[in-house]
Amino acid sequence: MALWNLAPVSVLVLSVLFSFLGYRCLLCMIAVWTEVKRIVHIRRTLPGAPPHWLFGNVLQEPGPVTPGFEWHRNTPKTYRRLHVFWAGWKPIVVLNHPESVRNVLNGSVGTVKSEVYRLFDEWLGQPMATTDGNLWKRHRRLITNSFHFNVLKSHIPKMNQIADTLISVISQRGVAGELLELHKTTSAFSSDVILQCAFSYESGCQEGVSEYMKSVSTLAGIVMKRSLSPHLTYDFIFRRSSLYKSWRKEIDVLHRLQEKLISDRREQHRQTGCTEFSKGKDILDTLMLAKDTEGGLTDREMRDEINSFVFAGIDTTSSALTWLLYLLATHPEYQTKVQEEIDELFQDRDPEVRSEDLHRTPFLMKCVKESQRMYSFVSPGRLLTEPLVVDGLTVPAGTELTLFTYQLHHNPDVWGDDHMTFRPSRFDRQNVEGRDPFAFIPFSAGARNCIAQQFALQEIQVAMIRIFDKFCFTLVRDSKPVLRVVSVPEDEILLGIHPRSKK
Repeated sequence: MALWNLAPVSVLVLSVLFSFLGYRCLLCMIAVWTEVKRIVHIRRTLPGAPPHWLFGNVLQEPGPVTPGFEWHRNTPKTYRRLHVFWAGWKPIVVLNHPESVRNVLNGSVGTVKSEVYRLFDEWLGQPMATTDGNLWKRHRRLITNSFHFNVLKSHIPKMNQIADTLISVISQRGVAGELLELHKTTSAFSSDVILQCAFSYESGCQEGVSEYMKSVSTLAGIVMKRSLSPHLTYDFIFRRSSLYKSWRKEIDVLHRLQEKLISDRREQHRQTGCTEFSKGKDILDTLMLAKDTEGGLTDREMRDEINSFVFAGIDTTSSALTWLLYLLATHPEYQTKVQEEIDELFQDRDPEVRSEDLHRTPFLMKCVKESQRMYSFVSPGRLLTEPLVVDGLTVPAGTELTLFTYQLHHNPDVWGDDHMTFRPSRFDRQNVEGRDPFAFIPFSAGARNCIAQQFALQEIQVAMIRIFDKFCFTLVRDSKPVLRVVSVPEDEILLGIHPRSKK
C-alpha cells in the first residue's frame, strides 16, 4: 500500500517511529565514531608494547602473569611514566610513576571505578569499595567511625587471642619436626582475625578447614579467571560457562550465613536495647549503630560492606604477612634486629601486645613497609571522566586506567636500580622526607584510599611481634610469586621453625 493511501494518523505514527529510529541510529554512529577516535588516538600517541591484532598483549611472552613478575619489573625501565596494555582491542592505560598517579588519586579526573569492579557485583553487591558518587560518599561517612582509633584499639585483645592460636599451631608443627607452610598458615590467621573482628564469627580456620573460607577462596579464584579471560568478562557468556554454577553456589553459602548473623545481631540489639556506638564489640556492631540524617545502613548494605571487608582483608593481609616472614627468614640480620626490638618491648612483662606497643617497634614497621613495596600488587582501576595529561601525553576521557602499584614500587627512576633488594632503611626518616608522597601507595591514596589500612597494619604488627617473640625461621623451600588477585607464592614456601631460648 502506498504511503499516501494511509490514514493521516498512521502517517504521523510512522513518521515519529522513523524519526526516533533515525535519531537512535545517529546517536549510535556518533558513539561508535567517538570510541574509534579515542582508540586510534591511544594507538598512535601513547607508548606500549606492540599488540597482537586480535589478542592485544594478553598472550605476550613473557606474559604479565608469568611467575616472578619479571615482565612487570622490566616494563618501567622502558615506559617510565605510563604505557598501554591492550586486553584484546580494549586499551588499558597503566600509570607507574608518582607524577602520573598524583592527579588521578588527588584530583577529580579518576574518582569513578573502572569496569573491572563489575565482576564482583553478584558477590559483593554495592559496597563502598566498588561504588561511586553519593552512594560512596554516604557509605564512607557512615563507615569511617568503624575504623576510628578507639575502635581499632578495642580489637587488639581479640587479635592477641587469635595470635595465641597461631603460636600454638606453629609450636605444634615445630615439636613434631614439621615445616611451616607459610602462606597456608598466614591465610588461616588473617581469616580468623577478619571473621572474628568483623562479626565475632569463630570459624576454627586455624585448626582445620573452614567452609566459609573455602567459599571465599573459590569465588576469588573465579574472579581471577574472569579477569584474565576477555570473553568471560561478558556476563552473558560467563552465566553459560561451567564456572557459573560453582559461583552461585558459593555466593549463596556466604550470603545465607551473613544474613543470619545480621538478623541475629538485630534481635540481640532489640533485646538488650544497645544504641551506643562505643559499645560495639565488632565491625558489624559499629555498622549497625552508625546513623546519619537519613538513618543507618540497611541489612543488605551491611552485608555488602562486610563481604567486601572480609574478601579484601584476608587476601591482602595474608599476602603481606607471607612475604614479610619470607623476607625476614631470608635476611637473618634483619630478623635478629626485629627480635631485639621485641625483647626490649617485653622486658619484665607479659608478651601480650598493647595499643601503645605499636609505636615502639619502628624497625619492624620499616620492614613491613619495605616488604609491601616489594610485593604489593593491588592496583586501583579508574575510569577517566575527563582528559588526563601525563608527561605531555593526553589520555582521553572514557579510558580505563590502572594505577599499577607493583610497577610503581619497582620504578628505577624512583627506587633506584637496587629496587629488588630488601632494604628497610629506605624508610628511614631522612629517606622518606625526600621522597614523593605518591611513590609508596600500598593502600592507594587520596579520598579513595583503603579505609581499613590501619586495621591491616595493626593486625600485621600484632602477628609479627607475637611470632618473633617465640620463634626464629629459616628458608627451606623457596617459591616465585604469582598473581592471584594479590601476589602469592606459586608453590608453598616452607620455613624451618626454631623456638627461641631467651635468657
